[in-house]
Amino acid sequence: MKVENDMQKKSLTALARHHLNHARDASSGRSAETVYGGHVHVLRQTLIALRAGQRLGEHDNLAEATVQVLEGRVVLTSGGASWSGWCGDLITMPPGRNSLEAVEDAVILLTVAKLIAPERSPGPIALGRPAADWAVDGAAPETIVLDARTIPHAIRYAAIFGALDAVAPGFALDVIEPHDPQRMLAELQQSQPDTYDVSYIERGPEFWRVRFSRA
Repeated sequence: MKVENDMQKKSLTALARHHLNHARDASSGRSAETVYGGHVHVLRQTLIALRAGQRLGEHDNLAEATVQVLEGRVVLTSGGASWSGWCGDLITMPPGRNSLEAVEDAVILLTVAKLIAPERSPGPIALGRPAADWAVDGAAPETIVLDARTIPHAIRYAAIFGALDAVAPGFALDVIEPHDPQRMLAELQQSQPDTYDVSYIERGPEFWRVRFSRA
């Protein structure tokens, strides 16, 4: 019997050097790449390079997450408290609203274990299985749910667009956002005009839920 080997090896040192050079030249002062995971994985690891003074804006951490500092120095702030992270440090992100600032040119590895709701949960779940297998109120029979509130703001759109690209015909993707995603919808329409049928399932105030299906 043939056993497939899915092991992959990447050089974080080389990736950190590449993205830090890109971040220094980019107008945004940042550069990022998902090194492991995706919309079908519970675990996601993202390498993020930041030019000195750049920030990852406040976001709600609803999952288990860590920040490993690969280069430079950063400061993580949460609820009025702050922690300095130097090269080689590993910081466990507390629950609640967090922000991160690069005190000097820095590269971090953000690891997030997305939370998946238990079976028969009535609330929103993170992406991972077709919602037909979960008793999720409001989900269509072939709907997958991506809770974007667990994704850092700096890479949220890229993660959502990547998930949309993977939606197969006959399936829909429900995206849950902490605010009305009008800007994201405008960018999607500009980059992929008339590709998806879009409808609002929930309109706040606690969260917005938008359903995408291929047009």
